[in-house]
Amino acid sequence: MPRRVKKKPSLLTPAGSLLKRLSNTDARLRRRIVRYGLWIIGLIFLYSLMSGTYGLPRIVKLKMEKETLIEANRKQLVELVDATRLRNMLRYDDTYIEWIARSRYYMVRPDETIYRYRGR
Repeated sequence: MPRRVKKKPSLLTPAGSLLKRLSNTDARLRRRIVRYGLWIIGLIFLYSLMSGTYGLPRIVKLKMEKETLIEANRKQLVELVDATRLRNMLRYDDTYIEWIARSRYYMVRPDETIYRYRGR
């Protein structure tokens, strides 16, 4: 007589028996299980959208930071262009230097008369 060998149950045996039991139950219970399953999947999906590295709040925050940095870069570029223009005027434009000397420091040329009004 051949020896009997016991088969080991597979890991999916409980799932198979659950499916067999569900197929024998009423449709209302199956619909309820499917509905709850879809709700759980939806909640997991929403959680993944709201958290983590690729979550919506982080994406919005990074976009706002990017816009802020672009605006700061634009302002610094304008300041750099203005400073370069001012530097070139101070180096090469004698009339600008004369205007600064007369307006800020109240300098005059020799033999020049300056009239000042009261309150100025």
